[in-house]
Amino acid sequence: MTATGKRRKPDETIVPKDRIVHAATSLFAEKGLHGAGLREIARAAGVNGNMISYHFGSKEDLYATVIESTANALCAARIAILEELDHRYSPAAPPVQEIMHAFIHPVFLLIEEDGALWSDFIRAYRREMGTEIWYEVNARTLAPILRRFVSALHRSLPSASRADVSFVLELAAHSLTITTEVDVTSMKGDSLRTGRSLGALEKQLIESLSAAALRFSGSDTATATR
Repeated sequence: MTATGKRRKPDETIVPKDRIVHAATSLFAEKGLHGAGLREIARAAGVNGNMISYHFGSKEDLYATVIESTANALCAARIAILEELDHRYSPAAPPVQEIMHAFIHPVFLLIEEDGALWSDFIRAYRREMGTEIWYEVNARTLAPILRRFVSALHRSLPSASRADVSFVLELAAHSLTITTEVDVTSMKGDSLRTGRSLGALEKQLIESLSAAALRFSGSDTATATR
């Protein structure tokens, strides 16, 4: 949707499969999985309805593609930063705050690059929370990246229990869906809800979650900002 509420005409320079994903992302954000119809998505994408079945199968499969395409891009960016940290600090464990930065920063990069995409993605994601398709998509996307970061953070905080470390990272993931769920197309300067810049919001999240992880470990500074 544009700021005036009128849906943009499909960009015919984009291949039909990508146009379908773009249209579906917007409509799932607006109406949810069951509220958005396949004909409506096809019309918004400027394609024949049969093309959706050809490329994606069912509407549930299309929803999964919408969520996984953005989630997997975020996962790849997170892993790239984490692997660079491992290389830089090896054989020692990376600092807690830098691990948190690796988990959080890619989201803010996406918001800066395409705030409308993030806004639609997070609304489409949250609309189906608790449903079977939501759990299935999470199992394929968020769960593996959380396990990877739990292992990294636990290595930096060996005195903390793995359960506590997992809790902090789940809190980080949840915080990102809540604190950034605003009209991010207007967040290039200040957040609508807080008056803080995106950079300040990112910094506060990283520092607060790092502090929470350190408290669970019984430390205030160990491997925090080395």
